Amino acid sequence: MLAPKQRQNIVQSSHLIRIIRKIAGASVITIKSTSQNVILSSFTYFGFFSFITWYSIYFYSVYKMYSEDQTVLRSLYSTKLKRYGDEVERIIELIFSLYAMWKVPFDLSGSSEDMQQIVDIDKAIRDLSESVDYKNNNNSVIFICIVQTFIIGTRVFSIWFSLYNLNLRLPSQKVFVIIFTDAVTFIIVAQFCSYLVLLRKRYNILNRILASIKVSEVLISRVKLPRSVDNGSKIQNRFVADKIKACSNIHSMLFMAAQTCNDKFGLVILLTMLKNLILIILHFFYFMEATAASLFKEPLVYIGFLVYVYWQICFSLAVIYVFIYYSESAVTEVRTEGCYR
Repeated sequence: MLAPKQRQNIVQSSHLIRIIRKIAGASVITIKSTSQNVILSSFTYFGFFSFITWYSIYFYSVYKMYSEDQTVLRSLYSTKLKRYGDEVERIIELIFSLYAMWKVPFDLSGSSEDMQQIVDIDKAIRDLSESVDYKNNNNSVIFICIVQTFIIGTRVFSIWFSLYNLNLRLPSQKVFVIIFTDAVTFIIVAQFCSYLVLLRKRYNILNRILASIKVSEVLISRVKLPRSVDNGSKIQNRFVADKIKACSNIHSMLFMAAQTCNDKFGLVILLTMLKNLILIILHFFYFMEATAASLFKEPLVYIGFLVYVYWQICFSLAVIYVFIYYSESAVTEVRTEGCYR
């Protein structure tokens, strides 16, 4: 079940990640590949059950968090914003979660258009006698799961450490809401970056094909060949011309795939980055106010406060950095010399 024998396309090779997404409730509409390499969307009952379970726990935790006014920050230091800072965090996290509630398990997970484009691109690449490697997909999935587990573990530890020295009770519902929101953010980041990696690898293959063609072998169209040119040269030039035409077709397909990526991920990336920017600004304000109020005179409280605040700042900065880094790396591959020969 975890490792199907057939790996004829990217959808078949990503079987493991779809299972994990169903368990995480991030896949109500999933995709599958037919024997003709046609990608279809389908409803999954197991994914729907997981989706209902996780979001039921989330909304229950939100209700308990509001009704009991659970907080971590005001337990450490009561800022001038008092509870208004917590309210801002709760509102933006709730809005983000409600949007992601539809976007991640239904729209992104069940999108067959983008995967169909990748499958068609891979077929065109194989027609040029080039191979596409799918063997590392499961390793990437395992690595992503390890990273996600590490992030959740450090998040829980940072909250526990912040409250431990003050002998305060760990607000379980508040912690779950924080972890759930971070997990949804991580899923969006992982899916977006994985799709960019797919595009970047295929641009890299295209660049290698174009770079292998010598400029002296390219015959410019509309120029009549002299009679002295032998048939071997004509066949070679025709072969090179067909190869360049096929590369041009692949480049157009990759451009359409990039446009699909913009349509699918544009708004959700904007909301994710906006949420993290607001959290960065809020937590920097908390840090400056607490420092100006001489909270450092209480070392244990100040250290716990710094751990809680800086974890959120570092996580938010990391999300923004990863978005920019993978986007720029894909653009850099597109702009390499091979694509313009």
